[in-house]
Amino acid sequence: MKLSARGRQAPTEVKVTMALLVGVPVVYTLLVLFMMVSADATGRGLMIPLTSLLFGGIVAAGIGRGSPFFRIAGYVVVVVFAIVHVFALLVAAMLWVKLFSILAAGGYIYSGVLLNSLPMRRYVLGEDRA
Repeated sequence: MKLSARGRQAPTEVKVTMALLVGVPVVYTLLVLFMMVSADATGRGLMIPLTSLLFGGIVAAGIGRGSPFFRIAGYVVVVVFAIVHVFALLVAAMLWVKLFSILAAGGYIYSGVLLNSLPMRRYVLGEDRA
């Protein structure tokens, strides 16, 4: 049985949220790296994917530790990067970039829904305050 820092097992909703907050930016970074190599572009294209990876990793680590502040910060990260992917969907020219943008925005929105779920609130806030 795997235990968290608080001495109890994390619910599935917490694990899925943490995986989405880190997994979507990792795939986004790999996608941009592939586009940079194939188009011979500069490294400035990695600024947004690496920023989303940094913020997503910080929020996921904070949620894993059970900090209520990082649950609220997760809402900010989710909203900002879901909007970024919706704008990327609007300006993308290639179909596979549009498909990834739809999936990434959907993943961020779903993680925002999971941030408000009862198991997440119980894990972060504790049994008595949720």
